[in-house]
Amino acid sequence: MVNSKEFEFYLKADLSRYEGKYVVIMGEEVVSTGTNAKQVLDEARKKYPQKRPFLAKIPREGILIF
Repeated sequence: MVNSKEFEFYLKADLSRYEGKYVVIMGEEVVSTGTNAKQVLDEARKKYPQKRPFLAKIPREGILIF
């Protein structure tokens, strides 16, 4: 079970403007976003090499996740 500040932010924040995109969250901030997971992670790691990135894909409205 993931229990981190980033995961809590992911659950509570309004990330609807990133629908269908990958986001990297560090702390309580989205630091990188885009349509390619590898590029998004690489960009975040380049900006913040000392931090551990939290990567998520924001689902589009109407998608059910089971």
